[in-house]
Amino acid sequence: MESVGQLRRPLEVISKNRSYTVIASLPKNSTSLAVQAVEGGADAVMLNIDGDESSSPSHFGSYDLHDAYINDVISTVSVPCGLFIGGGKMLTEEYWERIMSSAFSFVEMFAHQMPTFVLSDQRVKKLSAIATGYILEQVKQLSTMEGLDAIDVAAVPHQARGAPFSLLDYATLGVIANLSAKPVFLRTQKKMTQGDLSRVLSIGVRGLVVDPCILSGTDEAYKDEIAGLSPRGGLTEVQ
Repeated sequence: MESVGQLRRPLEVISKNRSYTVIASLPKNSTSLAVQAVEGGADAVMLNIDGDESSSPSHFGSYDLHDAYINDVISTVSVPCGLFIGGGKMLTEEYWERIMSSAFSFVEMFAHQMPTFVLSDQRVKKLSAIATGYILEQVKQLSTMEGLDAIDVAAVPHQARGAPFSLLDYATLGVIANLSAKPVFLRTQKKMTQGDLSRVLSIGVRGLVVDPCILSGTDEAYKDEIAGLSPRGGLTEVQ
């Protein structure tokens, strides 16, 4: 049986073989959805715990309520698995060690919710999500911090999620991509065309975190929807 260390498959923040990296943030902590995401071309899958009021209802609940589902996904799929930890519960060092008993490869949190002890934990890679209201100087400083592997731009207000990707979204993303010292990911909180994807990749975005808010919500369509955002199934080259 593989140990926790052996199961922590390393995440390639910058893909060596593909034009960009795709992380599928699962609508719910489901093995069948994780398998569909991989079949659709996702390079990694991300499970979710401790959601707050802006999260999907399926993301509510602590690690202790989701651990069986999380471990089942990790032991089933062959790609790196990550964990998004929301703000629904305070992350203490004791709680963090319970979470670390699962062999996920990376963790993502909003910067204003990530304790500094997570940043210094070398067992997993760390992605810092950027929320609306952060100032550019804070984002720039975050991107220089040792222990942080990437910035995930997740700055769409809850009421605007699912709307079409706009020129202002594109401009804001360009500013962040230019000032960040670390790879920049875009959380797809708005609906994007293939042209939108080409544009954001051309300004230096290195990957997508596919947010459930832009998807149809049906389990049956999940594989095809991930494929439409993946280099294997949708966009093949940066234009």
